[in-house]
Amino acid sequence: MMGCQQEGLGAPSPDPNNSEKPRKEGPGGRMGFLLPTFDEVTERRFDVWRASRLNDALLAPVAIGALAMFSFLLWDWLLDPSRFLACLLIRGSGTIIMLWCAWKLLRTRSSPIELRWIGMLAVSAGTVSIALTQFLLKDGFLYGPAGLALFPTVSAVVVTRARQVPLLNLPGFAVVLALLLLKGVEGFALFNVIAFVGTGVFAAGILALALERTARYGFQLELKLEEQAHIDPLTGIANRRRLEDRAREEVERARRFNRPLSLMIMDLDHFKGINDRHGHPFGDKVLRALAALGRANLRQTDLFARVGGEEFVVLMPETTAEAAAQLAERLRTLLSATPVTEGEISLTATISIGIATHGADAPTVEALMTLADKALYAAKAQGRDRVVIGRGGLG
Repeated sequence: MMGCQQEGLGAPSPDPNNSEKPRKEGPGGRMGFLLPTFDEVTERRFDVWRASRLNDALLAPVAIGALAMFSFLLWDWLLDPSRFLACLLIRGSGTIIMLWCAWKLLRTRSSPIELRWIGMLAVSAGTVSIALTQFLLKDGFLYGPAGLALFPTVSAVVVTRARQVPLLNLPGFAVVLALLLLKGVEGFALFNVIAFVGTGVFAAGILALALERTARYGFQLELKLEEQAHIDPLTGIANRRRLEDRAREEVERARRFNRPLSLMIMDLDHFKGINDRHGHPFGDKVLRALAALGRANLRQTDLFARVGGEEFVVLMPETTAEAAAQLAERLRTLLSATPVTEGEISLTATISIGIATHGADAPTVEALMTLADKALYAAKAQGRDRVVIGRGGLG
C-alpha cells in the first residue's frame, strides 16, 4: 500500500454544515412579521426571482390601467364640459407615461430596483392624472375621491416587498395633498379624499403582504426542489450535477488566480461482491457509511459527491496533491478501521483512491476527472485499498 505521510494533518471536526450537505437556503422555520425570511444572500435572490415574475405579470395591468384612466374622459365631460380639453391633455399625458412603462416592461428584464422605479412612475402617473383632473373640475374632489383610491390599491401588484407600498405611493400622495391645499378643500371633502387615498394605500399594503407571503412560499418550494436536484437521495451528499457545476467554478477560479485545486475519486473495493453476498440493502448501508465518514472528516470548503454506484468524488479547493493524498489516506485508514454491521453481518470495507491536481496536465474539469480516474485504475491495478496521485504520463 502507498504510505502517504499523515504528519501535520489534524483531524477536522465534524461539521453539520459541511458543504457537501444540502445547503440551507430556505427560511429554516424563521418568520418575520408573518412572512418566511431567508438569509441575506437568499433574500437578494428572492428579490430578483420576484422581480422577474412581476416583470412578466405587470405588462397587461399597467397597459389596461392606462386605458381605463383615459376612458374616464367621459366622466370629465359630464361633470364639466368646459374643462374637457384640459382634462384630455392631462389624462393623455398620464396614459402615455403609463404605456411607456408597459413598453419598458415588455422590452427589458428589469432588476428589482428598476422595477420599483417603473412601478412608482406608473402608479404616480395614474394618481397624479386623476388628482389634476379633479383639481380642474368643479367639485371634482367632492364627486371623484373614489378614483384616487384606484392606483394606490393597484400598487400592491407592483412591489416585490409589501413594505415598499407606502414609498411607492408617496409622490402621488404628496401631489394630492398639495392640490387639496391649493384648491382650499376643507372639512368633510378634505377628510373624504384623504380617507380614500389612505384606504387605498392600506388595502394595497394588506394585499401586498398576502401576495409576498404566497411568493415567498413559492420561492421556498423552488429552493427545496433546486436543492433536491443537486442531492444524492441515498447518501444525502451532492450528486454529479452539483459536482459538475461547482467543479467548473473552482477550475476557473484556480486558473484565474493561480490557486491549487485537487480532486480525488474513490471507489469501494469489490462492491459488487458485497451486494451479491449480503444483499443490496446492506450494500446501501456501506455506501451511507462511507458518505457519513467523508461528511465528518472533510473540510467545510470541500465538496463531497456520489457520482456513480460505488464511486465518490471529493473536490478540494486550495489543496495541493500532497495535502489531498494525506486526506485521502486518512479516509482510507478510517474506513478500513470502521466495520459496517447489521445483525450478524460485520464487514470492513476498503476503498481505492485516485488523485489529480489542476495544472498543465489537467487544465479543465474533464482533464482533471480523467487524470484522477486513471490514478484510481492504477490503485486498483496495484492491489486496491491504496491512494495513487495522478501524474502527466500516468497510463
